[in-house]
Amino acid sequence: MNVLKKMLTVLFISCLLFTFYKVALARINGEVPTIFGHQLYYVLSGSMEPKLHTGSIILVSKKTPSLKLSKNEIITFKMPYNETILVTHRIHKIIHANGKNFYETKGDANPVKDPWVVTQDQIVSVYSGFTIPYVGYVFKLVNGNGRSYLLLVIVGVLLILMGLKFYKKSYVKV
Repeated sequence: MNVLKKMLTVLFISCLLFTFYKVALARINGEVPTIFGHQLYYVLSGSMEPKLHTGSIILVSKKTPSLKLSKNEIITFKMPYNETILVTHRIHKIIHANGKNFYETKGDANPVKDPWVVTQDQIVSVYSGFTIPYVGYVFKLVNGNGRSYLLLVIVGVLLILMGLKFYKKSYVKV
């Protein structure tokens, strides 16, 4: 049992380190972090609560040309009035017009639907159903290059300290 616990701890630390590395590398290169074909976004507001809490990390799948969307799916899209801003909301209604689909969206916590209609071209990704609570607050700190290096140093120091603690418990007899 003790060996299994150590193996799980090492696996968890390795996954955590890999995730932070991928996020920091993507941010340094000005890209969206991608892990195993899924992109990571952090939730900035409470508009999708209680499903997606502020400060959470969500995994999304990139949109493909053959993607068929349905009502109540959660999508990430470029805001129609400012395409540099990404919004993650639920499809409230699908409008079929001129052979194309248009999407009315709404945040779960918002009392009314969004004041725009989203086109297929504005959709970036679809929520995969996987959320990591509160970790988004840490990833938000990684928004600048200098902060990326600082975060890597902090994670590295924490891993070294955990390794020393693990070493003392496992190999040093008192």
